Amino acid sequence: MQFDKRYYNQQDVTPIMNKNKSSYINEIHFLRAIACLFVLMVHVTAIYYSKHGGTFTEFTQFFNQIGRYGTPTFAVISGFLLFLQVRKKGFDAKRFYHSRMIKIGMPFLIWSIVYLALMQYVLQVDIFTDWKQFAVDFAMGNSFYHLYFMSVVFQFYLIFPLLQLIRTKLGWWIALALAVFANYYFVYVYSPETVTVVSQLLEQRAMLTKWIFFFVFGGFLAYHWDPILKFGKNLNWFGYVGFAGLVVFAVYEYKTKGSIDNNRWTNMINIPVMTLMVIGMYQSVKRVKWIEKFFAMLGNLSMGIYLVHPLVILVYSRTLPESIWTTETAPFMFVVVLATSIGFIKVLQLFPLNHYVITVPAKKKPVYKEREPEMTLSVR
Repeated sequence: MQFDKRYYNQQDVTPIMNKNKSSYINEIHFLRAIACLFVLMVHVTAIYYSKHGGTFTEFTQFFNQIGRYGTPTFAVISGFLLFLQVRKKGFDAKRFYHSRMIKIGMPFLIWSIVYLALMQYVLQVDIFTDWKQFAVDFAMGNSFYHLYFMSVVFQFYLIFPLLQLIRTKLGWWIALALAVFANYYFVYVYSPETVTVVSQLLEQRAMLTKWIFFFVFGGFLAYHWDPILKFGKNLNWFGYVGFAGLVVFAVYEYKTKGSIDNNRWTNMINIPVMTLMVIGMYQSVKRVKWIEKFFAMLGNLSMGIYLVHPLVILVYSRTLPESIWTTETAPFMFVVVLATSIGFIKVLQLFPLNHYVITVPAKKKPVYKEREPEMTLSVR
């Protein structure tokens, strides 16, 4: 989705055309690229963990734990893009769900089957012991370790028609506060005394209630984008200082508390702060064109990389000699997995109907229009 130079006044949600407003998509692609790299860090270093007898070295643990910022950032971006699209075009339920099924539903279905086949026939894990449990696991994205997040996204789509009705600043602040409470409660407090179907579902890591803050913050970000973007741009080089501070804080967390989860309560502070810091960082990144192009490409392919990289890791972990998996090779293997994933996506794009397998947003040139005095475009 591309932003066509619309921005929004602070009194309502009515967009106004302004040719001088820069497009949000550059900052969001940069943020999404960083989230993609974070997720890759977690999964590549996890292989070193298993290869080393279930232990991390200082080096691999650092990158594994720092990478825990990635998945909640993807949730924020998902919410942001959906809510901003509604502000641009309004909400059409039929068009919305048709689009989501093609862009998210079909890839989820296809890759779930692919990874289930790998589990059954390559890893020799019996996945058909209980059909009821199998159905739950499939819906919850447990076909492989990374697909749970796509299940969370689907659940968010179910409540999205209700959330997109929030149209005021006060409404978004209330929604954000409720999301903080819900996220914290279902991650840390909820502990039913009796086991029921509902309680079993709510305890799944893929339940939306454990991630709801990050999606709602994405909506909050979309409806307050202009002042947030302005503030973030003013950070500029300070963004690197703030980002480094978040890395130091993550180190403190896992050193004092052990392994940290990606939906922990502190990330409800860390991720909004990181979003601002990344906006500031982008102001210097965009001055170096080849770096900007690399991150733009990475952001554009991020969903595809998310889907295929566990397959790439699995192939390398089972075919390369054990001597390769030393701590010193971790940066090299990270680059190899990333490059192979990108190459795999490029090959898939050569086949017909590839959009059902890998969703890659089409790049469009921004549209510039002159502002017409006193004219606004209402969102239905």
